[in-house]
Amino acid sequence: MKRKLLLGVFTAGAIAGGLLSTKAFAQVEGEISPEEEMRLVQEFNKMLAEGVNPGEIWYEVGKEAIKKYHLDKCDLGLGPGVFKGAAAQLPRYFADAGKVMDLETRVGWCLQKYAGMTQDQVLKFVRQCWGKSGNCMSEYDGIIMYLTMESNGHKINVNLKDPHVKKMFEMGKQVYYTRLGPWDFNCATCHAGKKEVRIRATRLWSADRPGEVGGAVSIFPKYLVRWGMPMSMHYRYAECIRQMRWPEFIPHSDLGVALSTYMYGLANGTEIKAPGIGR
Repeated sequence: MKRKLLLGVFTAGAIAGGLLSTKAFAQVEGEISPEEEMRLVQEFNKMLAEGVNPGEIWYEVGKEAIKKYHLDKCDLGLGPGVFKGAAAQLPRYFADAGKVMDLETRVGWCLQKYAGMTQDQVLKFVRQCWGKSGNCMSEYDGIIMYLTMESNGHKINVNLKDPHVKKMFEMGKQVYYTRLGPWDFNCATCHAGKKEVRIRATRLWSADRPGEVGGAVSIFPKYLVRWGMPMSMHYRYAECIRQMRWPEFIPHSDLGVALSTYMYGLANGTEIKAPGIGR
């Protein structure tokens, strides 16, 4: 009930702020009167001031999309349709796919299996809102938000004793510290070392400072105020890799899974608190 109220409040506020078009709002919740819109805008501003996270509205979007795309049949490791706590144990090895998968990669696999999408259709679905802001509300982002938030309060528990997972963890570590591209950058350029590093006013987390990897990954998907929408972990990888001038990142690739396995493995024991919020 709280999230449905937040959906109405946020979308009305976003319309007033130019973040969301009336057409986009109508697709989400239906038409409202000018008086009701004004009331919701005022409520929206109040909720933002109180620290309410607008990213939670994607939970409701994802809840409906799970049904629409038959993802209630998807097994995230605890059984078909069992989602409570499942994301906290990812990445993990899936025998039916014969590979280690993180949450996003597994969702992509299930979209092909149960929604009948091709791999190209899945990638298009994933990238629907990449490079956009405000007017874009992605069902894919909703699915990832819903599945992650179903693990809120659970601690990250990647099974590094599984040889398949351990191998992917080591691959992720190698990727993290490998320098590539014209600028000779790697993930560690920004996110390693004991000394604090900042980009403008932003303090960068480090894999070498205790607890900081967990603090970073446990809040994804992360709602970005400047975009008016959440960012999934694979979108974050794509943006970092683009900024480092590496070859283009393909969502649901082994590269993404390797990075997830390494970082979530380092984050073991951290409680999931999605969505995060940032500027």
